[in-house]
Amino acid sequence: MSAAAGKGRKRRIHHVKKTEMLTPRSDINVTPLVDVVLVLLIIFMVITPMMSRGREVRLPKTSNHYQRKDKQQPVVAIDHDTKTDTYPVYYDKEKLGLLSEEGVEEKLQDKITRGWDKVKDVDSQGRVYVKAAADIPYAEVYPLLMAINKMGVASIDLGTNELEKK
Repeated sequence: MSAAAGKGRKRRIHHVKKTEMLTPRSDINVTPLVDVVLVLLIIFMVITPMMSRGREVRLPKTSNHYQRKDKQQPVVAIDHDTKTDTYPVYYDKEKLGLLSEEGVEEKLQDKITRGWDKVKDVDSQGRVYVKAAADIPYAEVYPLLMAINKMGVASIDLGTNELEKK
């Protein structure tokens, strides 16, 4: 017998007889549901941080709020930098510098006018939303408000958080 004789052998495949399904299965397949829920969770985890506008600052708490919807007006924030004990100004999330520094007021005016160009709502033209941290003294916020007012702003909206009622 030659060496090639063993290669020509055929192996038998044992067929397993399939059982017939006589009654419909009533159990629920949860895998697609879990897949959809996980995809939605990931989408919300990615999108939610993008929805907040402007720099995140700890806003002062007040009891009276104006319940006007956000009209996508430009957002200016002033925060307290505890390391240097200064109060930098931010447009949206971009740090412009200290208001007392040279050129910051011009940069702020340029950013705000560009922000108004992007807004499609006519009511938001000439409006600015200001977020000032709760621990900043008013004497530090006032120059920012005056600088924005010099730009011909129609209205300045101040950001606050609602005081919890007991």
